[in-house]
Amino acid sequence: MPQFDATIKHLKEGIKSMTVSAAVKNIEGWEATLEKVEEPAAKTIVKDLENLKKHLHAKELDSEAIRKLVIKLGKETVAIGKKTDSKNASKIQALGEALGHSAETAAA
Repeated sequence: MPQFDATIKHLKEGIKSMTVSAAVKNIEGWEATLEKVEEPAAKTIVKDLENLKKHLHAKELDSEAIRKLVIKLGKETVAIGKKTDSKNASKIQALGEALGHSAETAAA
């Protein structure tokens, strides 16, 4: 299971501070976890994470497209956190909020 606290910490340090390889490694960890979740919203997040990886591997980064995708992922993650009754619900919501905040901060 991915470490919520570690991912949130990286996001709070600034989305631009992560290397592409570190971001991709983190994304792949989340994909592996989400692929096991039997929730339609989780499947959408996995697709968006795949899209994010494609953007990160592009020759030229489209920072605006990446920012919009991270904001979308943040909203989706908060929404799934609100739907779940797992012990990690609050951490899922905190992760979604950190995603959205990091993308908004990166635009500033």
